[in-house]
Amino acid sequence: MEILTSTNLILIAATILVAGLVWVVIRSVPRTRGKLKAETAKLDSPTRRAAATLLAGWGAAAGWALGAGIAVYLASRVAASVWLRARTDADLGPYYDATEENFQGFMACQRLPESSSGATETEVQHCMDALGEAPIGPPEVNDAWPLLLGWISPLVAALVVLGLLALLLARRRAAAAGELAVHSAALRPRGIMSFGPRWALAIPGIAALLLVGLLVVTGLNSSPDSWGRFTQLVVPRNSSAAAPDGGYGLPLTPGTESTLFPGWFFGIPLMVVALVLLLTVGILLRSLAQSPRPVDPSILEIDDLARTLKAKFVAGVSGAGLLTVLGSMGIHTGGAMLTMAGDVRQVEGQAEFFYHDSMLSGVYLAVAGLLFWVLAILMLVLAVSAMIELVAARSLAVAVALDEENQGTTFGTH
Repeated sequence: MEILTSTNLILIAATILVAGLVWVVIRSVPRTRGKLKAETAKLDSPTRRAAATLLAGWGAAAGWALGAGIAVYLASRVAASVWLRARTDADLGPYYDATEENFQGFMACQRLPESSSGATETEVQHCMDALGEAPIGPPEVNDAWPLLLGWISPLVAALVVLGLLALLLARRRAAAAGELAVHSAALRPRGIMSFGPRWALAIPGIAALLLVGLLVVTGLNSSPDSWGRFTQLVVPRNSSAAAPDGGYGLPLTPGTESTLFPGWFFGIPLMVVALVLLLTVGILLRSLAQSPRPVDPSILEIDDLARTLKAKFVAGVSGAGLLTVLGSMGIHTGGAMLTMAGDVRQVEGQAEFFYHDSMLSGVYLAVAGLLFWVLAILMLVLAVSAMIELVAARSLAVAVALDEENQGTTFGTH
């Protein structure tokens, strides 16, 4: 992808992310604070402190985990770019040097009559013959491993976020094990879809299913490269010499053409990490849903609010990671199909250029990939908004509880 195109996509993504975060600050956080104020106004002081305890830990843990995940993603992307540049320079450097040397020698032979008086055409031809053959074409770049690192980094970052979150929460629960806490059993069965918006909770599973399906299809249609790795799309194509009057000439020469493709070499690691991420999401959501409920019915609404925000964070992080990879695979698969769409055929004794039907499929996949990227940004906004709302709700609950406690102390001294 060209630098200008990449820069434009980054600017568009940053604009959507900033706009989403502004919307969160303006709308979501005040709505959550308003709901929390309405609920805590009905409670006495001890119950308010219990409500504040329900919101403790998750906001800070989610913030630290999200920051670590973003750092892992950025570091892996930078490492992949540096690695890819090093591989490209190592594989193409000798070719470019030989090409430049041959070109400079050719130009020196052309200038021989000017630089050496009396030089004949025979001497110029001898000079040309001494140059040897110019390099036919650039060699294949061994760039599969850097590309795999770049493509898998969103999934790894999402796993880091959820794994670190689970670790921080486990340490907090262990530290609070000795504190007195009274909870009740659930009155009705609760599952992974019990809390949070169902559309958000369903997106990670749908994205994983689409990703696995796409990678299985691309893997079945992939071919090995020079190193035996299934990273190429190879299709039969005709070639044609240029006609004297322009256009394409006959006869046509059947052959094959290949381009980089998300084959099994990329697909198997991506599918494995995606399924591990989906399993982690299921475990976290199940643990969140089935943890004991408060025994006091007056704070059940606050408990529901806390669980909903936590579920939104888990769904947002996992959905953003899966949709980012799905978008990348759609764009690269569609781009490969568009690259292979052009061909030459013979019609009524003449050669003409045409596009195969795969061109439309390539366009659809590329556009779908861009849409998946936009949805991934929105899922990241959902996760960040849940984190901000958790922190804001926790701060408000603590402030209300402390204010009530301070008022009680003041009244008690008079």
